[in-house]
Amino acid sequence: MRNLFSKFGGVVCAVAAVAVMASCGGRKPDNAYTITCTLPSQLSEMECVYLYTVTNDRPVLLDSAKVANGQFKISGVAPDTIMQAFLMRDGNVRDLREIAPYWSLFVEGGDIVIDSGSFFATGTPTNDGINDWMSQLMTASTPEEVVGFLNEHWAEHSSDFVGAYVLEMMSAFLDFATVDALARQIPDGLIQQYASFRMFKEQLEAVSRMQPGRDFTDGDLATLDGGSAKLSDYVGKGDYVLVDFWASWCGPCRQAMPRLQALAPKFKAMKIVGVAVNDAVADTKRAIDDLKIKWPVVLDTDGALARTYGISAIPAMILFSPDGKIAARDINVSELESVLTEMVK
Repeated sequence: MRNLFSKFGGVVCAVAAVAVMASCGGRKPDNAYTITCTLPSQLSEMECVYLYTVTNDRPVLLDSAKVANGQFKISGVAPDTIMQAFLMRDGNVRDLREIAPYWSLFVEGGDIVIDSGSFFATGTPTNDGINDWMSQLMTASTPEEVVGFLNEHWAEHSSDFVGAYVLEMMSAFLDFATVDALARQIPDGLIQQYASFRMFKEQLEAVSRMQPGRDFTDGDLATLDGGSAKLSDYVGKGDYVLVDFWASWCGPCRQAMPRLQALAPKFKAMKIVGVAVNDAVADTKRAIDDLKIKWPVVLDTDGALARTYGISAIPAMILFSPDGKIAARDINVSELESVLTEMVK
């Protein structure tokens, strides 16, 4: 379906051409979809909304619509497989990390409705299922409650997109053994159908290989001045080394930094190395100055080292023992002091 373009308020908006299909006499496809929403008052000034998906880690603009009287509608034909999409107010997004989406939704045949009071959409089986599960999981106050909910309801969606997606989203908050046990029940056919689930499986396999007690795996890094470095330049040289995977664009990473800085003097037998993941050199340097980071920081420009260690979310910390073995991993900054007190002698 071709989009109709019109100039509106200084930006170009693609108006969903719902009437074109009808006027041409075509039958509505079984996998046709509509996305409708009434915006909350604080967003009523928006002139356009933009629908993005992600391909090869890059945002791809799918469609856009003009907002009239605080409402918009986008129509199209869904792909054969469920596609996650994001609604934004910017039509020139180059990196989804730079600007938070207003809503996340899943494109499939049917009438998708965005509730301005909820992060997820409703109206189709996948959107309803994910909205229901995530809404309940977000009320959990402890990891134990999350695990209890998943164990209780897992059979409902262990073989479909909803279950695999929710488990992937919650995996960073749960222990590896729990996630791995549930993920093994996801059908291989479903995993092979979606790139994100394949990456999730690869990440779990990497975590399995990089458990405490295993020798470290080396990896290429870059220095802030454009030189080259390796993890082995810091790890396995007779000291405890805490490797902090972070990025300048990561809010939780920045929030955790003061506590990490406060702990550093208490453990003189330990060195700290920062690994900036998927970050621009200029941004990393600026963050080092802003946060007054004193330890060495190197660059994992394309995230290769993070993938080697199965790190899917940052901040993430791995403690290496003096002989280079993994002593502890996936340490939350709130539990860091107790872990270090027990291990670093």
